[in-house]
Amino acid sequence: MQLRLGSPTKTLDQKDIECVDIYKQLAFSHQLLQNHKLQKRPSEVPKSAQVKKKSKWKTSEAQVSKANCPEGMIPKWKDQTDGSNKSIVPVRTSSSTDQTSRHEHAVGITSSPQKMYGTEATISVWEPNVEQLDEFSLAQIWITSGTYEKNDLKTIEVGWQVSPNMYQDNKPRLFIYWTSDTYLTGCYNLQCPGFIQTSENIIIGGAIAPVSEFNANQFEITISVWKDRKTGNWWLSLGSNHSLVGYWPAEIFSNLTYADQVQWGGEIVDSHTFGRQTMTDMGSGHLPDEGFGKVSYFRNLKIVDSNNILQPAQHVEVKATNPEFYSITKMSRDDDWGTCLFYGGPGFTRMHSGVASLALSSFFLYFSFIIFFII
Repeated sequence: MQLRLGSPTKTLDQKDIECVDIYKQLAFSHQLLQNHKLQKRPSEVPKSAQVKKKSKWKTSEAQVSKANCPEGMIPKWKDQTDGSNKSIVPVRTSSSTDQTSRHEHAVGITSSPQKMYGTEATISVWEPNVEQLDEFSLAQIWITSGTYEKNDLKTIEVGWQVSPNMYQDNKPRLFIYWTSDTYLTGCYNLQCPGFIQTSENIIIGGAIAPVSEFNANQFEITISVWKDRKTGNWWLSLGSNHSLVGYWPAEIFSNLTYADQVQWGGEIVDSHTFGRQTMTDMGSGHLPDEGFGKVSYFRNLKIVDSNNILQPAQHVEVKATNPEFYSITKMSRDDDWGTCLFYGGPGFTRMHSGVASLALSSFFLYFSFIIFFII
């Protein structure tokens, strides 16, 4: 089948993408979707409650890789057909209490007293350095219900990530993730039955370009996720014009009637190599106090209310699991940035070399003691 790739997919080859019949995509092999009726379009798209003046901070929209599949077919990476990828460390929410987790976060969190039925945010796109192949760096939104403590956590997660192990490169790529059982099952992208894609051209897992540059042009993507009030499916769209990607069917979640919590922010995985904090960047690799043009951001944070109206996010608190290396700040503006977050950090740098030296010295001292004891 002839397949034409659109910009910015210069890093993708035609042999890597195939067009699949929309009714034969992997999602329909899910045991809960055997009788699912495909919803080609949402019954409605959320409307904004207000329009604010344009910010003086100049930004441009980045684009996700696209393929021109024939009508009735969707693009898919050929390696996304064999179930969840066991070599990839699952994304975990920042609400995790697992102290052995190697995941570090800098996030904004809202637990509104009002029921939440989705979110929208505009996210800057960067190409962070990832030190080890088994590490990653991402920026995403989390829509969650339930908790780790009660073992009933359900999440919908969308954003961009740099993951050398998964994508074999260091480019930011569109990703989705979901779980319905506290991460016992669920997966990235289209690697297992679940998410139903309806777009004939957007490549889930495709590269995003251009990317932001330090103290230069800033590029961003807008992500919207909302619950369809008629079907209960959770829809995903990209851009201010709501280019539809597809949806998470209501059947794959037990009791995800609305979100208990919504989060926006960055996450990295630290493999604890070399006896020190990883040098993997979060976002731009710069701390929030450096300001616009130098740090990563989420702007115009919104929540979908029960009337399918996008309202400015309220009661947003910021948290960082390791603020020495990755941090986050919140601001409120009266332009189209609204509630916004500056976040990120460089991980381990020269300023922390003394800490590393102390750790290595302790290791060698302990090792020498053991050798002496054996002799």
